[in-house]
Amino acid sequence: MQPLMETRIQSTGKLRTRHLPALYLDPSFFAAFVAATAEDGAGYAEIARRQREGTLGLTLVVSSLTLLRWMQESAAVYRAEHRDEHHAGALEDSDFEGLRFQGWLRHRLGNALDSVLQVDLHAFELGLEAAWEELPALALLDGADAGTLDALAARHLGCTHLATLRPEMMNVCELMRTTGGPQPLLGPAAVLAAIPPAAASVD
Repeated sequence: MQPLMETRIQSTGKLRTRHLPALYLDPSFFAAFVAATAEDGAGYAEIARRQREGTLGLTLVVSSLTLLRWMQESAAVYRAEHRDEHHAGALEDSDFEGLRFQGWLRHRLGNALDSVLQVDLHAFELGLEAAWEELPALALLDGADAGTLDALAARHLGCTHLATLRPEMMNVCELMRTTGGPQPLLGPAAVLAAIPPAAASVD
């Protein structure tokens, strides 16, 4: 069982130093990580294995924002699997449906979160000044999936790295590097290649 949420982050909303260096899993990477963990996908399974063994050298981090976006994407799959119930009105009318969806999500997760640090986004602000001065350049680089918010969340938490499957996120993160943004890593191979030398397993 993980410690209380407030012990994982400081009052400023940043991760405590004992969790650094940290790898923020954006929604695209997290969705693939969950699916591959269930199917024993090679690269993702290796990341999960090293994290459990303590040889990854990076704390895997999932924020409430990532979980929300994963749930939103999963909702379409859930509705498709329960199409008959949807036509009968159950998905719209049943107060119990939210609990059923939550149970379905947990089943879908399996043990994917066992080695992942889940954190609140505490004291995370997006002021008008930042929106006008910093975000326009990021918005130009970003795609339709609006990954800028995930990059900002990773920077706010103090994560040193960000794992993604979206090439445009590489540009967004690189533009943020001068303001303390995370180093972007595209795909599981890049994550494994970024393992600090001292933490690499010895054969």
